[in-house]
Order: sequence, then C-alpha cells, then structure tokens
Amino acid sequence: MKHLLPRVPKYFKTNLHTHSTISDGKLTPQEVKDAYKAKGYQVLALTDHNVIVDHSHMNDPDFLMLTAMELNYNHENYRPKLDGKSYHFNLIAKRPDNLWSPWSARSNYANAQEYNKLVQFENMDMRHEVDITNEMIAKANEMGFLVMYNHPNWSCHSYTDYAPLKGLWGMELRNEECCYLGNNENNAWVLRELLNLGNKIYPVGTDDMHHPEALGGAWIMVGAEKLEYASVINALEKGDFYMSCGPEIFDLTVEENIVKITCSDAQHIMMESHGRFAGQKTAEGGKWLNEATFDLTRLLEKGDENSYIRLTVTAPDGSYAATRAYYLNELK
Repeated sequence: MKHLLPRVPKYFKTNLHTHSTISDGKLTPQEVKDAYKAKGYQVLALTDHNVIVDHSHMNDPDFLMLTAMELNYNHENYRPKLDGKSYHFNLIAKRPDNLWSPWSARSNYANAQEYNKLVQFENMDMRHEVDITNEMIAKANEMGFLVMYNHPNWSCHSYTDYAPLKGLWGMELRNEECCYLGNNENNAWVLRELLNLGNKIYPVGTDDMHHPEALGGAWIMVGAEKLEYASVINALEKGDFYMSCGPEIFDLTVEENIVKITCSDAQHIMMESHGRFAGQKTAEGGKWLNEATFDLTRLLEKGDENSYIRLTVTAPDGSYAATRAYYLNELK
C-alpha cells in the first residue's frame, strides 16, 4: 500500500494569504497572529502588499510565521473594484531571512516604509503582460520563493491571462475574502485548465483576510515532520498537504489499482482526471460517507505521463476539501 498523503504525527493548519496594518488589513500583525492561533492554526504567512517582512520574532513553540508578500500590479486600464485586470501573486520565502522583492515600486502604505528599508528590491518593471510576468515568476523561483497565483476571478482574468503562466507552485482554489465580498472565488475550473496544460500546480485555500469576518474560511493542512520553517517549506514544495474549508481528509492510499480516501462526514466524494475518466460516490440511506474507493485500472493502462487524479470531499453543509493532482508515476 502506498500512502499518497504523508504519514506524520500531526498536520498543521496553515494560512498562506492574509493582511495586516502593514498594508491594508484591519488588524496589527500581533492581532492577526493571535486571531489565527485562537482558531487552531499553527502556520501563518502575513502577505502584505508589495513589502516582505520577516516576522520570525513572533514565533512560539506552537506557532510558525512564514516570510512572504503579495505582489500586485495592474493593467494600464485598471479601474479599482470594477473590471480592470490585476495580477496578484504570493511569494513565499524558502528561508525566513530572504527579504528580496522583484519590483522596485515599494509599497506606498505608511506602515510599510520602515520595513521597505530592509528589502532587497530588484529593478523589474512590472506590467500586466504575460512575458514580463513569466520573467518575474522565473526570477522569484531562482531567488528562493514559492509563487502562488491569487484570486483569478476577482482579478477579472480570463484564459489568456492565466493559461500562459509558467513556473507557478500553487494557485488559490478558494479565497475566502473574495467570497465574503461577493465574488465566486471557487476556482476548480481554472485549476483544471492549468493542470491539463501540463502545469504541476497545487490547489490552496486561503483567507486573504482584510476583514476579520473572512478569518478561518479556507486553509491547507500541511503534513510536515516538524513545526519548523525548513520542514514546513519542504512539505509545501512536495505538495504534502490538502486544501479545505471544512472537511478533514484522514488518509489517501493506493493499492492494486484501487485508490481509497477516508474523511470526515461527506455527502459526496468525487474523483476527476485530465479527461473523461472520473467517478463519484454519494451518501445514501441517511448515512454520510466516511470513505470511498475508485478503480484506477483503466487510467493506469491507457493514460500517459500527464494523466492524474484529484479528489474532492463535499460535506453535508456544502463545504469541501480537495487534494492535489496525483500523477501516474505516483499511483503505480
């Protein structure tokens, strides 16, 4: 039997996108940390706009702060909160002391000015163009960052804006702040298109918390060996996590062409792939599902190296959890 999710003593509840008063959040960094810790989180990336800050002085034995930022820049015809296009990416540093930023346009928020003095700014001229954006992603990867694509719906993006992107580590499958504001930021279709284009990209749930009402709406559960910076980053890089806005996934295994998932109470458990190969189990007889199995024989026999499966668990209240894509070489 092969375990597709890591067998570790504990999974760490993690948010990789939120804001503080350093940019346009409503809470101070300490208030943000305290609020997330009270909600049962153990890992948090404060991603204030266009400024990167090492918050490691806020670490404690039960809580880890990741060094990160949200890089954002607009189309020349951008109209705030209307229909102008805007690229937003989270850059998550693989080392806590990595204070590099690709854009020389420093954050103009007053509270960010002192932090800007510590940042190593690259003189990239960021514009809402795919070629320039891919140069930024490549440079960020080179400089030691995981790059996550944020809220394509709120950004007014279409296929031509995200399909050519290369080198992304992850994307927001759900963004709670955008949902709170009324945007449908459940991006399964965007994820599917990027996966089918050959991108090994991981689905992430985040809060993007500006308003406290969005806190605790979507997260990832990270299967790291230890609550230490290098261990958590290693798990993120490998995709050793699942996304959720409610349900828990307890185990995911494959044995003799059968994939099995066990989870908290579910109304539906769905498996999808790059093509028509799919399956779904639905609760019946007044009893919720807590596991499901799917036969992968046809996929393993007829698929190619880009074939994958991905599973989604939907709870009775409509909230869901989702795995990353697992490819043929991982399923055999």
